[in-house]
Amino acid sequence: MTATYSSGPLHLVMSAERLGVGKMGVEKSAYRQPVTPQGLKAIEKGTLTWLDDDMYNNLNTGVLEQYLEEKNIAESFEVSHWSTPKVIYGIAIGAVFSGVTAYIGLKLGLAISAAWYIAYLLGMALKWSPSEVNIATSATTGATHASTGFIFTFPAIFLLASDSRYFLADGPLISNADTFNLAFVGIVASMFAGFLGIMYFIIFRRVWLVEDPLPLPGFEATLKMLDIASDVNTGAVEHARASLKTIGWWTTITMGVLFLVEYPLIWINGKKIALFDYIAETAHFGKYGLATFYSKGKIHQPSGVDADGVSLNYTHWSESTQWNPFAYTYVGVALTPSMFAIGWFMKTRVAFLVNLGTLVGWFFLVPLVVYFNFPIYDAGLQANVPIQTYAAGSSAPLQMIAFSKTVRTIAIGSIVGGGMFGLAKMYKTFLNIFSDIGSAFKGEGSQEYMEGKGWYEWPLKHIPIFMGVTFVSMLVIFTIGGFSILASLVFATVLILTTFLLGAIAVRVMGETGIEPVSGTSFIVLLMLLGVFLNAQDLLQLDTQDAVLLGLVGTTVFGSAISMSGTVIGDYKNSLYIGNRPYHISKGNIMGVIPGAIIGAGVAIFLSKQLADGTITLMAPQANAFATFSVIFAEGQGDLYLLALGFLLGMFVEWGTGMGTSFGLGMYLDVPHTLPMLIGGYSRDKWEEKRLTPRIEAIKEKEGTTAAEKQRALILLGTFMVAAGLLTGEAFFGTESSILSFVDTLLSTDQQDSAGWYVGRMGGFIGLNLLIGGGIYLLFKRAGVIGGDSVDAVLED
Repeated sequence: MTATYSSGPLHLVMSAERLGVGKMGVEKSAYRQPVTPQGLKAIEKGTLTWLDDDMYNNLNTGVLEQYLEEKNIAESFEVSHWSTPKVIYGIAIGAVFSGVTAYIGLKLGLAISAAWYIAYLLGMALKWSPSEVNIATSATTGATHASTGFIFTFPAIFLLASDSRYFLADGPLISNADTFNLAFVGIVASMFAGFLGIMYFIIFRRVWLVEDPLPLPGFEATLKMLDIASDVNTGAVEHARASLKTIGWWTTITMGVLFLVEYPLIWINGKKIALFDYIAETAHFGKYGLATFYSKGKIHQPSGVDADGVSLNYTHWSESTQWNPFAYTYVGVALTPSMFAIGWFMKTRVAFLVNLGTLVGWFFLVPLVVYFNFPIYDAGLQANVPIQTYAAGSSAPLQMIAFSKTVRTIAIGSIVGGGMFGLAKMYKTFLNIFSDIGSAFKGEGSQEYMEGKGWYEWPLKHIPIFMGVTFVSMLVIFTIGGFSILASLVFATVLILTTFLLGAIAVRVMGETGIEPVSGTSFIVLLMLLGVFLNAQDLLQLDTQDAVLLGLVGTTVFGSAISMSGTVIGDYKNSLYIGNRPYHISKGNIMGVIPGAIIGAGVAIFLSKQLADGTITLMAPQANAFATFSVIFAEGQGDLYLLALGFLLGMFVEWGTGMGTSFGLGMYLDVPHTLPMLIGGYSRDKWEEKRLTPRIEAIKEKEGTTAAEKQRALILLGTFMVAAGLLTGEAFFGTESSILSFVDTLLSTDQQDSAGWYVGRMGGFIGLNLLIGGGIYLLFKRAGVIGGDSVDAVLED
């Protein structure tokens, strides 16, 4: 696609037919939105520009993205400027928050971070342009997520070495592991893998952000923050004031509610409990009370309470309760604002397709596993035990065992099956991509280089070069780490291939749902590595312990690689809408990898050791699942039939709906965390039908179509700012909660019942909030959003 330019001021002129909206209409997609008439007119005239109403009304149409890509190629060199000092600010924020993200990831199983929000606020306070904010925050997100593999996978090593739940009949699977050596290998290898993950997505950027744009639910929040930065930078403080006020209030409300729902404010007799749980457990009469329907931040099916009014959380299966259908599954809604916000961005259709996987998993597969007494592998007994018998010796509810031991295996297969079939359906597009890759291997330069200006996009020819560098680096690093050359060679080969293929699947899922299945695809890599290492131990000179260690460390490195692919897609998407060069976004992410990998991994390793020793209590769902898988496959008990079943199921759903990977991700998640998505998506559709559409129709009749479309964009943006507040509020809560929880571990437990101890703890709680609130206030004031003149400033030449 080419652009035509007129003399004088640059105007981009494009025909509808060349944009793919000719006689045959826009190509259909599972997630592409229709272009508006006013937007199409603005594109034809070349008047549509970054961050205007027509842009917001046509996000994810494909027509807009292709138009902006051509506009950016021509004009971004005047907008997108690199500033090393500003990027260093972004790296510093991301590096600090990488440790916080490690704590949140181990606690919740989700790598939620508020680092981008802090970076955006800093950029606004210092009056940076949206371009500068976007580039600096690309370094922030790169630093924050460079150590994702250490959050999800690496802790499994400590669990296998110290947690009795994973011991074999003759002791722990891993003993006498050199933690420092493994950490060195993992951190250095993760840096190179992170670079590779960023490089690989250069290939897919045009396919999934320009030609057939993935919606990436939730990106609107960061885009709106860039819009606010533009207002502040250009003096439009009144508009920025209103926008930030909305986000700020909802962030504050979200944090306040979550502190009541999740944070253990009440400590009685050594028991830590959230205020909502305390109220629910106190309000009971005998076996009946509020706690039977509510516990641990979830509204759930009636489960009953014990003699003290404490919720049983789940309906437990037994011979006396086998008549109860709730004993075979679990229904609940988690009070998680971020999932509701993601659902609001998804709308009903996409949210339902994600939930469809959950519904199939929890209301069909889990009950089948329980009812038919499916066998579960017990590491201690080294035998397959019927699940009903297995559950009798476990404190976990039967349905949760069925979910974690069987259904999640099917879900992993479904994610991969749907992704593989989806990629196969796009073979014509990928033929062009592979042609570009072939050119890169031949050393041909990228066509994105602008003579006399520089690179618009990171040079494609660097990909094969860095593939070779990464391959050799992995070989050297793992050999120095004590593994055989042949075993290191096998891992390096697997990493190069899986980062490309499975990384593409993971990024597509993230683009559809807003959630990247790092752990889901990592399970496949672990399966591949353990399958090779355990079955070729003599050839590779590995004993069982070394085979498992190499598999887990290798999977850690893979997780960091594809996490960076998922991180860069969000930064690329925002850059497209504000006129930044992808080259600068890639450069920012690459610079953030090294400090982020070191600090994030260091904190994750520290917390992992405490987790395995029982010093702290964190859920760490992925780490526990990886430890379980390692024991199962080390003992030769992996159920490949379940993976194959999931693979076929994912292919079928992808064929029928075009969103098989989203379906698999839904099956991997639990009901309480996906139903809020569906509620959010359904709420938006009903709100648009009942409230928004009638109002816009009235404006259209009175003031015309143009005024109606602008008003629609403004109203939708208002809801996006509320959703942004929900997302940032939960991220901030996780950050503050992690700090306070760490402080709790430093306090003496001998005087927990004393008044002084409570006063001191509450003082720390209030002090931290005042510190955070004061910092944000100063940033807003520095930006002129608070306490400034309400009249827009006049720009000087």
